[in-house]
Amino acid sequence: MNIDAWVKPASYRTEVTKAERKQEMAIRSSALHKNKTKYYPRRKQVASPLGQLVPPEIPPILPMERIAPDEIHDLGSGRWLLDFGRAFSGMLHFDEGLPQPITPHNNTYPRAHGFRKEFDNDSFITIVYGESLELTTGDINRVLVAGLGLHDGGPRHKSKPEGFTDYKPCFPDDHDKILTQKDIYVVPKNSEVTELYSKARQSHFTTHSFRFAEICCTSEPPTNVHALMYRTAMQEWGTFDSSSVLINGGYELVKNSMRSNLLSVQSDCPHREKLPYGGDLIANSPSAMHMFDMSAFYKKTIRDWMDAQWDNGAYTETSVWQNLNDYAGIGKGAGETVWATAPPVLTVRHMQHYGDLDLLVRSLVKHLKWLQFLEANFEQGMLEKGYDKLLNNYFGQKSGLGDWLGMRPRDTYITHSGFYMAAARCLAYISHKVGIEALGPEQKGMAKAKWLQDRIAYLYLRNGKDDFDFPRGKTRHSPGPEMGLFARIVPGEKRCAVFENWFKREGSIWPGDEEKRFMDELSAEDTQFLFDRGELKKAKRKGNLLTMTWSMWEGFHEGIFSM
Repeated sequence: MNIDAWVKPASYRTEVTKAERKQEMAIRSSALHKNKTKYYPRRKQVASPLGQLVPPEIPPILPMERIAPDEIHDLGSGRWLLDFGRAFSGMLHFDEGLPQPITPHNNTYPRAHGFRKEFDNDSFITIVYGESLELTTGDINRVLVAGLGLHDGGPRHKSKPEGFTDYKPCFPDDHDKILTQKDIYVVPKNSEVTELYSKARQSHFTTHSFRFAEICCTSEPPTNVHALMYRTAMQEWGTFDSSSVLINGGYELVKNSMRSNLLSVQSDCPHREKLPYGGDLIANSPSAMHMFDMSAFYKKTIRDWMDAQWDNGAYTETSVWQNLNDYAGIGKGAGETVWATAPPVLTVRHMQHYGDLDLLVRSLVKHLKWLQFLEANFEQGMLEKGYDKLLNNYFGQKSGLGDWLGMRPRDTYITHSGFYMAAARCLAYISHKVGIEALGPEQKGMAKAKWLQDRIAYLYLRNGKDDFDFPRGKTRHSPGPEMGLFARIVPGEKRCAVFENWFKREGSIWPGDEEKRFMDELSAEDTQFLFDRGELKKAKRKGNLLTMTWSMWEGFHEGIFSM
């Protein structure tokens, strides 16, 4: 094979015309968005770039581990619960096939195990997957829509009110039959039932995320059943060990989460959404590169983003454009600024970890187009989103995704602006590494990054309190000081003061959260000891109720996105 033939592959050509592609997108749009709805008005749909056709660059997705159940529980009515001890992505595998199905008493199936009415005369076995148990009933607690908090209305939870989900994406009419993680093995009524069930081995349609699996309805559990854990088959090489069982467990928890979200793309969650969001990559790609050989995987990810880049230079928020959360960006096709800046940030991290100069050369023009897009559109886009230039009318958390999983209110201005700055810094770094002359993109990137850094520092030190918060902030939002310190936006002479004031931030108590549980367990003596040390304080907003100072609260709750 002549490998040089693939260095600059020809653009992929398709028999589908652009007009046909636009028509297809319009049809999909009308299916998702009902006419005359106030929530999701129809818009002109366009197709994302098709990119280039190249050979596979990364290892295939393979079953990487075979896991036996720790326990099998009889839930009654022919339903069996398998507990595998930890969660992962994959499916069940039946070494000796499935047993024969039975029909429950009065033909009433346990929740989530029924099947559509048109198949009433066929025999079937259902397998429901989940990560936790409903503690009042002992069966699977089924999260139906990742990220949206939708629950099936079980014994301990209330469903969304009637009409709440009407005409909204991701909320089909029948949640239970459509969104539950489920495999269904169906045998038509005229088939040789015994032979077909005994030959069943595993689903070949999709993977699920689960620790628990329910099988229904059979008189006995399957013999010699295992789970197969799937992921892209890159080498796993990073390890960590310490004398702390808690820290070791946290490390394994993170690694297990990474294993579950590496199936050709690095996804946000492995159940239903499975989307390659830029924000997730920004946050945890350093961890991934420690744990796995991500050299080919991340090169492919960056090329996915470059393929999906719009003609105007805008990057999308996912590595394959899917028209999700575009509202959170600055407009004109751009994803949210943090998410859409993942390609240049990931390119720099890839270079620092693997020394791949070729990737820098191939990506430089694309990343330059992204910076040029930001220069042309960022200021006006932010004004249109409601951010005034001096932030006099900004109280935090406007349009944008920001510190997505922060437990505090989000400061979305600093994340928008900070990652605009990051895009400029990355361009300067890449230009320097590939030897571009000083008057070119390197100098351009450094100048723009310094201008943005100085502007953010001016705005976030205007109040004179050295807390690195926006002018009208009250030290409640995140990640102003954290990101300011980590990214060296805070001027050198102010860093110590900002850091010291960060530890003085007040925490907060949420009903049922870990901090409250910790406080409830403290003896009066321990409470007084911590109060005298300044690690507990009285919160005036909460009637002098004792609460943790920011430094202690941070240890319980905050996984700082920017750090």
